[in-house]
Amino acid sequence: MARRSSIRRLVRSAWVRLAHGVRTRTLPVLLVFAGLSGIMLLLARGAAEYGRTLAMELGAEFLGALVVIFALTPIVRRSQQGRVREHRHLDFSWYTDRVMTATASVRILHTFSRLFSPPYSQRFFSAAAGLIRRGGRVEVLLMHPDSVAAVLRTTELAGRRDVSQESRRNLQTLEAFRQSLDENFRARFEIRLYTASASVQMYQWDDRLLASFLPLGKLSGDHSQLEVSTVSPLGSFVTERADELWDGGMALTEYWLTSVTLTDDEGRRQYACRFLDIGDRHYLADARVIAQLARAQNGSVRVEFRQCPGTVHGVDVITEGDPDLASVRQRFLEKYGQSETVFIRLNPFPPA
Repeated sequence: MARRSSIRRLVRSAWVRLAHGVRTRTLPVLLVFAGLSGIMLLLARGAAEYGRTLAMELGAEFLGALVVIFALTPIVRRSQQGRVREHRHLDFSWYTDRVMTATASVRILHTFSRLFSPPYSQRFFSAAAGLIRRGGRVEVLLMHPDSVAAVLRTTELAGRRDVSQESRRNLQTLEAFRQSLDENFRARFEIRLYTASASVQMYQWDDRLLASFLPLGKLSGDHSQLEVSTVSPLGSFVTERADELWDGGMALTEYWLTSVTLTDDEGRRQYACRFLDIGDRHYLADARVIAQLARAQNGSVRVEFRQCPGTVHGVDVITEGDPDLASVRQRFLEKYGQSETVFIRLNPFPPA
């Protein structure tokens, strides 16, 4: 009897694993095993010997497994998809555990996230790297630190956090991790920035996610989190909003560098430069551009760049004593985590 019970457990376990791995081939599997069950039941008919009795019991087990796997399991799965589990707050360690077991994708939508800062960042990046090596993807969508939306969200938090500063810190950390990945894996770790008001946060792993709306006066991570399936009504709403922001977002590479075209008496040259946008003023930090300005002593240099399509700018170098220099240096340090001493200020020409 013990042997029969052991065989039954093995059969059930094998069936469950097989059905989980071949969902797209459900019907052929159903037909094959239904045929095997029928053959075994025919062999055992009218016999009392052990072999035939065992065959009959195995046939019954096969039929029972078919009912559970192909009839009851989809019903249970559909009922679970609509279930909402509430968490009192966003537990980053708990979420990282889910990232470690993810098989396909991880997606994060937030203004900024404490997940990318100590004490959580090291463990999360280790889990993300493991997922990427397994062939999965990690996508992070954060609020652009220089956007109006970041200023508004800082106001909503009543000064508890500066969203622009926190987002800049996140971006430096994320870029450092991206650079640490093997070049073949970097394409599967992508960061984008959005400028609209999101009103919702999302921490997704495979077909599950944590969602919360951005409350007034406190961080959303300290607020209740709803765990749902991505195909549930709430999950679909949140993922659709994330998709919209992602499609309209800026790639992180465009945040670090801007495309600049310089024109002078010698012709046109293009550069990818580090830059700053402070209000409606724009600044460049690039030794190559400064060298070209030094060569063009007649002041004939004109600049066009991505942030202001169709607008031509004149340039001047910010030197010691310029009232802009201190604030530009500080902002550059916040954005890039590195200091710089010489900057170029762009001055738009009025339209012709």
